[in-house]
Amino acid sequence: MFKKLGLLLVSLFLLMAPVSCAAKAFEKEINVVFMYEDELISHDTVTQFKNIKSPTLSEAYIPDGYKFFGWTPLDPNTISATDENFNEKYISAGEMVHWADVNEYATNTTVICKALMIDKNEIPKPYHYVVIAWYDKVATSGVDQNLMNQLKDALFDHLTSLGVSQTDLDSIVIRGYTGNVGTSCGQIMKDEDVDIMLGWGSKDNITTTGGMNPDSILETIKEFKVGEKNRTLHRLTDKETALVVFEWLQSDACRAIFA
Repeated sequence: MFKKLGLLLVSLFLLMAPVSCAAKAFEKEINVVFMYEDELISHDTVTQFKNIKSPTLSEAYIPDGYKFFGWTPLDPNTISATDENFNEKYISAGEMVHWADVNEYATNTTVICKALMIDKNEIPKPYHYVVIAWYDKVATSGVDQNLMNQLKDALFDHLTSLGVSQTDLDSIVIRGYTGNVGTSCGQIMKDEDVDIMLGWGSKDNITTTGGMNPDSILETIKEFKVGEKNRTLHRLTDKETALVVFEWLQSDACRAIFA
């Protein structure tokens, strides 16, 4: 494996060698190699004046139960998602790589960045009283930002009346998802923090076209009118706080907002 990698790096050095010796005298070039185990995924050259885009990694490479964060010039086995400077230890997939990101790790003008996989059970999850996803495709759902602003105000008034703290209120996330059913549901599954879905169609629609696991839909309210459109509410978690909010979403006070 090491001989193979050594030959690869020599080849890369020759391929990416600067055309102009004068240019090299003024600007340091670093060859950035992106590896998954012993497989070359991508490579490019970064300088103080030229950035590169890091590659994404196909789902086929990601083991079950793990999340791909990006790339790291360090040993991935030494990095924990709980590290205080976790974000500084990896380069996000699909984002720009700068010379400063890799300069201190350059050996013979080359940096090898390895794929960083983290066990999902080891990833700290931020606290949210509730996360409500709404379908931000008004032609289909009838729901728009104005309606959701009204919902937020009414929901906060209701929760305040129940004695919910300002800290908990500030932690509430009401997040719009755009695109078709497949795209929006796919993003919800990737985010992995949604408690309630508002504005999508039937359970069959989001579990077939949307690709969601039927077992992830714990409760569905079919009769949720948005104007003349018949939409649904879906609950994805059993969190006590989510149950409180889900119950309020079925109230006359909430339904009046969407009438």
